Amino acid sequence: MLKFLLFVILIFITGCGSKHIGIKESRPLSLSTESSSNLYQYAEDNVSSHVPKSGFYPLEHHLDSMAARLLLAKAAKHRITVQYFTFYGDIIGTVLTKALIDAADRGVQVDVLIDDIDISYDNVAIGLINSHPNIKVRVFNPTNSRRALHYVEMGIYHDTVGRRMHNKSFIADNSMSVIGGRNIGDMYFALDKKNFFVDNDVLVVGPLVNQISNQFDYYFGNAYSVDFDVIAKGNIDDIDNLVETFNARLKGEGYLLLIKAMEDREFYKEFQRKQLHLFYGYAELFFDMPRKVYTDVNNTSSHLKSHVPKKIYAKKRFYMVSPYFIPNENMMQRLQKMRGAGVDVAILTNSLESSDQTTVYAYYAEYQKRLLSMGVRLYEIHPYAFEELVLNQSYNLHKKMPKAALHAKTIVIDNTLFAIGSVNMDPRSRNLNTELVAVINSPELNAYEADFFNILTSPENAYELSLEYDEDHEAKVVWKATIKGKERTFYNDGDASMW
Repeated sequence: MLKFLLFVILIFITGCGSKHIGIKESRPLSLSTESSSNLYQYAEDNVSSHVPKSGFYPLEHHLDSMAARLLLAKAAKHRITVQYFTFYGDIIGTVLTKALIDAADRGVQVDVLIDDIDISYDNVAIGLINSHPNIKVRVFNPTNSRRALHYVEMGIYHDTVGRRMHNKSFIADNSMSVIGGRNIGDMYFALDKKNFFVDNDVLVVGPLVNQISNQFDYYFGNAYSVDFDVIAKGNIDDIDNLVETFNARLKGEGYLLLIKAMEDREFYKEFQRKQLHLFYGYAELFFDMPRKVYTDVNNTSSHLKSHVPKKIYAKKRFYMVSPYFIPNENMMQRLQKMRGAGVDVAILTNSLESSDQTTVYAYYAEYQKRLLSMGVRLYEIHPYAFEELVLNQSYNLHKKMPKAALHAKTIVIDNTLFAIGSVNMDPRSRNLNTELVAVINSPELNAYEADFFNILTSPENAYELSLEYDEDHEAKVVWKATIKGKERTFYNDGDASMW
């Protein structure tokens, strides 16, 4: 009976033998040649005078990061492009959806590209957006099956539909953009009562935006980006019900307090006054080509790692932030070489308690002693990170601390370079999913992000790992942190329980 059931499932999800749904030929690309100066007026100085440098505003605070997207949506006059791994229909998703619909109502063309990882055929929120005449939604690398069988198909065809678009970008008028680690959902903006992802984004103004726009157009016009209409159409009754929920959320106390909290932030005020203080620097975007998801993993011609300069070696400091960290041997050798040259190497990743991928942690744990023996400073975010910040938010109506987890992906190199994007330092990012990363040469931004790294790795936010040796000279890993105001020492993966 079990064999018969599996056979039926296989027949059902494979259909006519295709691993994908609605795949068409790639659409003709019309890539821009330079960024628009349409939104440069929001900077305090003349952005054009800095070209070919781009301007940057750090958005490590979740309220600033959300405000940036809303303000760009409000300021856009021609086109908004939205590209995310996940776009949830929760409060944050509702807030951004409203901003996109408002822009479309003004005549702005809104193009949305979402990966299929968490999309079901009855995703009414997407149907609501896609029903607008000025909004076009496409889904990247979708499966034939929806709901539960959606994930079964991803498992069976892990070599194709199991490989996902992890890129994240939000662009207004090819003039300003937000890139970094955040997806769209409550957990990325301290609104979810169970989870809080500690993350990092940056607002980009100037020439780099054109590179980000071209990256989006490569994906949006690719054959594996399928019109949402092919997958599903919004049911009228469902959409009507969603509109009621949608409007109720926008009148709720949580929404009003969230907006008020954003408006009280300095970033919001600077934007409104058209006095954004930007850090300037030369920058280049690197990204995997869409075909990475359906070419052999050994064919790296479409991989960003084949194009990033091979000789980016730190001479003074190398601070890496990656929530999922599984080094390969090549990376270990590079870290060893830097340590041998006296470089200050520090790495921040998730602890066992904070990680949502315990298998990834298990693989990374095999490298802990070796990294520490090299002299690498190793840190792990703990679940109480930024507790005071989150609990004191006016819009935290449940007055409860969600479990903190790291989600940012950044690197600080020496006193000049800063890299930020969607790339995790693990095999999935390297070989399977598509990613993007910006490498920025700006001493000012570099210094700012180095200071933020020190905040992330402070005892109040992260465990510091070290080695202790017993009388037989056997090394064991020790975790030290300040938990709820008390200095603590642990000998078993932080304060993780036996489970």
